[in-house]
Amino acid sequence: MARADTAGRGTTAKGITLIYAQILPVMAIVSLFPAIPKLFAQFGHLPGAGFLIPAIVTIPSLCAALFAPLAGILADRYGRRRSFIAGMALYVAAGIVPLFASDLVVIMASRAVLGIADAFAITLSSALIGDYFGERRYRWVAWVGVATSIAGTGLIAVGGALADISWRGPFVIYTAAIPGLIMAWLFIDEPLKSGAAPVRDAPRLGFPWRAAAIIGSVTLATSVLYYVEPLNIARVLDLRGAGSTTRIGLIQAGTSLAYIAGAFVYRRLHAQPIGRLLGLAALLIGAGQIVIGLGSNWSAVAVGATIQQLGGGMVIPALLAWGQAMLPIEQRGRGMGIWATAFFSGTFLCSPAVDLVAGSVGGLIPAMTLLGAVTVIFGLLAPFILPGGSAANRIATQS
Repeated sequence: MARADTAGRGTTAKGITLIYAQILPVMAIVSLFPAIPKLFAQFGHLPGAGFLIPAIVTIPSLCAALFAPLAGILADRYGRRRSFIAGMALYVAAGIVPLFASDLVVIMASRAVLGIADAFAITLSSALIGDYFGERRYRWVAWVGVATSIAGTGLIAVGGALADISWRGPFVIYTAAIPGLIMAWLFIDEPLKSGAAPVRDAPRLGFPWRAAAIIGSVTLATSVLYYVEPLNIARVLDLRGAGSTTRIGLIQAGTSLAYIAGAFVYRRLHAQPIGRLLGLAALLIGAGQIVIGLGSNWSAVAVGATIQQLGGGMVIPALLAWGQAMLPIEQRGRGMGIWATAFFSGTFLCSPAVDLVAGSVGGLIPAMTLLGAVTVIFGLLAPFILPGGSAANRIATQS
C-alpha cells in the first residue's frame, strides 16, 4: 500500500503501474496476430469459423468500446482503486482461460470478458494519470505512447514464437498481467481532490456533457484517420513488392520507431493548444499516407509509413492529456470511459470506411492517398476549430 505521505498523490510507482495497464489492451489484440493461422488449423472445420476466429482477436476491442463508460461510472461512484484492481483481476482470469479450454464458444466468451476488463484498465488508468499527476500528466501520457509502441512490436514477435509451439502458446502472454495486478494492489489508492478529500467522498457534480461530446467526437474522428495506416500498411507493402511476411514485419517494426519519436515530440510541445498539437500530428499522418499512396516501391512506402508514425506518436498522448484536462476529477472516470469508447470505436469504423472509399476510388492505394489528403485538410483546420488550452479548462466546469 502507499505510504501515508504519498497517499492519493502521484508517485513513480503509480505511474509505472498505470502505464503497465495501458499496455493490456494492446496485448489483448496484437499478441494473437501471428496465431490466426494456427487457430484456423485448430477450429477451421467448425461452422462459422471464418467469422468466429478473426473475432477472437477483435472482440476485446468491441467489448472495451461498449463497456468503457460503465467502467468510468462505477469508478466515479465506488472508487478508483477497487474498480481498477477488479478490472486487472478480471483481465488475468479471462486472459488465461484459453490455456485450459478447447471449446471455441468458451474461448469467445473469455475474450469478450477480457474486453470488459480492457475497458476498466484503459479507462481507469487514463483517469488516474490525470488524477495523480495534474499538470505533470504530459510526462506520463508521453510514456504511454512509447510503452505501447515498444510493447506492440515485442508482443507480435513473442506471440509468433509461441504460436510456433501451439495455438495455445500466445495465450501464455496473458500471465504477464499478473505483475500488473500485484502492482495495482500495492501502489494504487484513491486520488485526492484538491489535495484533501478522496474522490469518492467528493460532492456530486453535474456531468460536463459538452466537454465529453467534444472529446468523444474529436477522438473518434482522429482514431479513424490514424488507423488507416496501421491496419493497411502490410497489404500496401506486399503490393509494392516488400517480399515475405517476415520482411514486412521487420519494415513495420523499423517504421514504428518513429512513433516513439513522436511521443517525445509531444512531450516537448505539450504546452501548445490542442488544435495545434492535433493539427501538426494530422499533417504528418496525412502527408505520410499520401507518400504511401504515391510510392512506387516498398522503400518509398516505408518512408511514408515513418512520417505517418511520427505523427501517430503524438496522437494518443495529446488526446489523453486533453481529455484529462477538460474533465473535473469527480467526473473524470465516466468522461475517460467516453474517450475510450470513441477511440476503440474508431478502430472498428476505420476498416469499413477504408473499404467504402476503396470501392469508390478504385482500390486500397488510391484510398490511402485520398484519406491522407482528408487528414491533411483536418490538420490545417484543427487550430481554428478546436478549443485552446485555457478554453478547454473552462469547459470542464460546465455541466
